Amino acid sequence: MAVFNLKGIAVVAAVLVISGCAMKAPPYDVSIDNISVLKRSGSEPVRVGAFTANAGAKGAREISLRGNGMTSSVGNDYAAYLTQALTQELEMAKRLNPAAALEVSGTLVGTDIDTAFGTASGYIEARFIVSKGGQVRYDKVKRGDFSWESSFIGAVAIPAAQRNYPVVVQHMLSSLYSDVDFQNALK
Repeated sequence: MAVFNLKGIAVVAAVLVISGCAMKAPPYDVSIDNISVLKRSGSEPVRVGAFTANAGAKGAREISLRGNGMTSSVGNDYAAYLTQALTQELEMAKRLNPAAALEVSGTLVGTDIDTAFGTASGYIEARFIVSKGGQVRYDKVKRGDFSWESSFIGAVAIPAAQRNYPVVVQHMLSSLYSDVDFQNALK
């Protein structure tokens, strides 16, 4: 039976490599810890403004997973993915108000996944700006990094990388929400 499973994995790996098929990043999965930090922060409601990708930002449109492209499941790029992730968590924490005077906007600086054998890792980096009435109250670059166990076998490593991308984003948003300067900018 184990031989059949290995053959099945080999066939799937070969199909993925030969097809070079484009995959979608999984939908963002909100972090309960992130929502708790937002709720405890005492921040005012905010609206989410425009998020764009820096010109030439690594991984803005597609992340390469051993030659297979993974694109955002939202919009045309990972700036749209980040916008949705931020919006979802603010909404779940009851801190989102499209008519609020405070606005969070930003720029995707870069994102990538390394599916190395043994340990894989991913990162996302973005600049966040909080403004109110045209006055900038916060302007910092935040980064999220996450590592996980990987495999030599592409049919194992590639889906693991795909599954872990939302966790990479959660780590960056956690860094943002726990920043005292960010919390103060939302008061």
